[in-house]
Amino acid sequence: MRYSSFRSVGSLSLLMGMAGLFTACQDDVDTVAVNKIDLAFQALSDNNQLLQFNANNVATAPAAVTITGLQANERILSVDYRPATGQLYGLGSTSRLYVINPTTGVARAIGAGAFSPAINGTSATIDFNPTVDRLRLVTNTGQNLRLNPETGGVAATDGSINGVTGATVSAVAYTNSVSGASTTTLFDIDPTTDKLYRQDPPNDGTLVAIGDLGVNATGVAGFDVSAVDNNAFAALTVDNRAGLYKIDLATGSATRYDNFPTGTNIIGVAIPTQAVAYGVDADNNFVAFNPTAPQTQVAKPLTGLQNGERIVGLDMRPLNGQLYGLGSTNRLYTINLSSGAAAAVGTGTLPLTGTSFGFDFNPTVDRIRIVSDTGVNLRVNPADGVAIVDGTLNPGTPSVTAAAYTNSFAGATSTVLYAIDSNADQLYRQDPPNAGTLVALGPLGVNTTGVNGFDIGGTSGTGFAVLTVGTTASMYTINLTTGAAAKGADLPRPLQAMAVGLGF
Repeated sequence: MRYSSFRSVGSLSLLMGMAGLFTACQDDVDTVAVNKIDLAFQALSDNNQLLQFNANNVATAPAAVTITGLQANERILSVDYRPATGQLYGLGSTSRLYVINPTTGVARAIGAGAFSPAINGTSATIDFNPTVDRLRLVTNTGQNLRLNPETGGVAATDGSINGVTGATVSAVAYTNSVSGASTTTLFDIDPTTDKLYRQDPPNDGTLVAIGDLGVNATGVAGFDVSAVDNNAFAALTVDNRAGLYKIDLATGSATRYDNFPTGTNIIGVAIPTQAVAYGVDADNNFVAFNPTAPQTQVAKPLTGLQNGERIVGLDMRPLNGQLYGLGSTNRLYTINLSSGAAAAVGTGTLPLTGTSFGFDFNPTVDRIRIVSDTGVNLRVNPADGVAIVDGTLNPGTPSVTAAAYTNSFAGATSTVLYAIDSNADQLYRQDPPNAGTLVALGPLGVNTTGVNGFDIGGTSGTGFAVLTVGTTASMYTINLTTGAAAKGADLPRPLQAMAVGLGF
């Protein structure tokens, strides 16, 4: 537009004023005063990078971490945290499922190849159903799948998205994203209709309208619901501005928090889940709880064992996030994290003696280390339950009742094995593990009458243990340098075994 076309300065001033008023109105269409919450989350960019933001300030670009370990020219399309383990999962454009280290960006494929049926569409979104530990995949063409996070395969091909003509769902999210959840609701966002829907039932793919977003979204690049309070957030593009929006799950209304940094093309968001641990009590109940706040627990019957058998050891397999258990009849089991159903591995029994056991995966070789209070020292193949007998624990006649390896993540190139002797109340390093040689590190500082679980967080490197002092079982953190045990909260029930989620 040329200024010479205006007849007067007054006309120009009036037009500029009107334009300014119009612009101001446009800027305020999706903006209201909001009380921003403190909530960390991961954002996925279109160039395979992870960025950690906080909901109270997304305008400043953080340092990006590049995702590595993918197929040639592959892109990660969507990400979500698995409530059952706390790990970050990503969906690859070659129809592969990955576990991604959010700190380093290293991605590891789950399974041997691409899943089938393959992704059908130009955009795809994933989110975990916390009640059954399965990953929902929905595409813009209406494809509706369930994926198994432990195998990377398709668990079920469900009904295509329906109920809305021409629906192009671009983001989905489940509520109650905590391990042990008994109920959940799946929500979908469609940028074509600018509406929030409930997918009900999820397996049928039927969309039920909740309400309008209240903004004209030209793109939806991620949607997730916080595990703590079910606050929902989405990355929306409105008026050519990519921003973080809070979504009202009751009405569908979208409220803008802030714009993402210019030049940052966000295509996915994932909110971390709560810390999680698993245990088995004296009645063979399978319990899930937060190890930092263990008073609240979700308990389910443990099934699939021999008559009268108890689980005396638990640990997660870093290779695929599957939970393994040691039975009191010297059998090895896998345990379903959502149901508590146990399935025997192999057909035989292990050459074990003793009443208390340490049970933990060596992440560098994918083998289970089992030690006992009688000095037994085994390496067990988790695929078939076949054991190799290593050197008896030494020196002397130690009573080791718990063991844990560091660096519990797939692809680890080094690890250290720690052991606890509940008679000596000492922490040891078992070095070398196959020789069974114990090197004293220091006293626990408490007189424990039993160690009912010991694990080291694969991400935090923190040692967690369930110790019984007197008649009270409590969570403790173990200093891996000095051996000192720091008491946390008391447990509502004693445990026979305990394992911490791999993402913590």
